[in-house]
Amino acid sequence: MFQLAEIPYPFMNAGSVLLDISFKNAMTKYITPGYLLMGIEILGVCIALVVSTIYIYLSFKKRTYFYTSSISKNLEVWISAIIMEESIETIVIPKKFFRMMQNKVARQFVIDELVGCKKNFSGLVGENIVALYLELGLKEESIRKIKSGNGWHIRAKGIQELYMMDQKDILTTIYKNTNSTNEYVRMEAQTGVIHLTGFPGLRFLDVISYPLTEWQQLKLLEQLRISPKKEDLSEKIPHWLLSENDTVVVFALKLADEYQQFAVTNEVLGCLVHPSPPVRSQALKTLVRLSDEKTPMLLLGYISKEPYNNQAFILDALKNMATDNEKDFLIHLLDNPNDLIKLKAALVITNCCTNGLEIIKQRAEVAPEPFQRILLHIQSEIG
Repeated sequence: MFQLAEIPYPFMNAGSVLLDISFKNAMTKYITPGYLLMGIEILGVCIALVVSTIYIYLSFKKRTYFYTSSISKNLEVWISAIIMEESIETIVIPKKFFRMMQNKVARQFVIDELVGCKKNFSGLVGENIVALYLELGLKEESIRKIKSGNGWHIRAKGIQELYMMDQKDILTTIYKNTNSTNEYVRMEAQTGVIHLTGFPGLRFLDVISYPLTEWQQLKLLEQLRISPKKEDLSEKIPHWLLSENDTVVVFALKLADEYQQFAVTNEVLGCLVHPSPPVRSQALKTLVRLSDEKTPMLLLGYISKEPYNNQAFILDALKNMATDNEKDFLIHLLDNPNDLIKLKAALVITNCCTNGLEIIKQRAEVAPEPFQRILLHIQSEIG
């Protein structure tokens, strides 16, 4: 029998001795050839299970790849021939095509091909793509994905397939997902309602409680740009500017900017005192885009309340907007403790005010530091 060697501990107390004895007894009981062999066998079984699982998975992926490769050439040729015909109703779809469509992998391949084609074609070809999608019963496949509980990526893919295939009768189902708890599902749903309905699809802004990411805002603006019918948003934007969702307010300000909604200028002005810094920053950008003769003085009225980045933005914008009406206020900014603000104010004065360069020269004589450097910078820009 395997025995542990006795190790003397000169300062060991009685409790430590008892603990040491218990430990040695446990080790003596379990560290035996029988237990070691059992442990090795269990470890071997676990390794075998892991290896088998990896092998089965890789074999499945390999079979799927070769199957997809084998059918892709035939399916691509058939799909291309069908969608390029003048009328899909006169096309006889090969029975072999339908037999292939019994396979789930083949069905998904066809859906992906049709969605890819639909992104690139419109008119008659686009109509044929949709008709083939319906003829093959693929719409039901996409609907099942939306209702699937197997994962957000499956639901998001189903939504994309349906709106890309112009299935407006599913609009209500897609709209319900615009406030989904999953970011990717709601992004696809929001894009989908815009794709299917254009500007009226923006009604989801009334109800969403989750943030609109910067990326999603860009996607939505891009989707709106390709909408064939533009609409006046002047009645809707004021409502969205009152939203408790700050990202909705930011997006509404971007809409006012993008579509030059001059009628909501006062509402945009009100956002300059919004508690959210991103809202205030976007309100400044939108106000500059909607500017009139009153805008320069309005911007200067808020400049002292804003952080440096917003102050810098205002002064950069004023280089093309300011007049002698704002000269006194701008001269006052030359006393700002931040030298960069001094420089930007000096640039505005030089560009927009009568005798602006002389004003900076006089200031440089009185206070060479930093105005001598500022003057040199201005002169290098002018020169």
